[in-house]
Amino acid sequence: MLYQYRKDYEKITMGLFSLVSDLQDMRLVTQEMDWYADKEERLIYLWKDAHDNWAGLVGIEIHADQLLIHRLVLAPQSRTQQNYDQLLDELQSLYPKNRIIGGFDTKQICTKWEQSKNHGS
Repeated sequence: MLYQYRKDYEKITMGLFSLVSDLQDMRLVTQEMDWYADKEERLIYLWKDAHDNWAGLVGIEIHADQLLIHRLVLAPQSRTQQNYDQLLDELQSLYPKNRIIGGFDTKQICTKWEQSKNHGS
């Protein structure tokens, strides 16, 4: 289940962002979070898995009818295509009129998700 970022999720969010290889320094994590906070069309959603554990996050930017995924982070034990698909399905239900597109780092996962939707698997 997806939860929109709130201040009381800050430590969880920082922990998940720190899993990203180019955000190993906490100063960079803080800059990343500030970047999302800077504009209202940029949002962070945290994701809980089927066991009700915080297991991932997705950082998005909304542009007209598109939803660009900047960051898509799952905890190491949750990194399966099935979990990515579930997270993206939930995101699509929150934004049914927007087409989800992957950024440079998330394009491959988003493409696999789209292919699985189109083939009903």
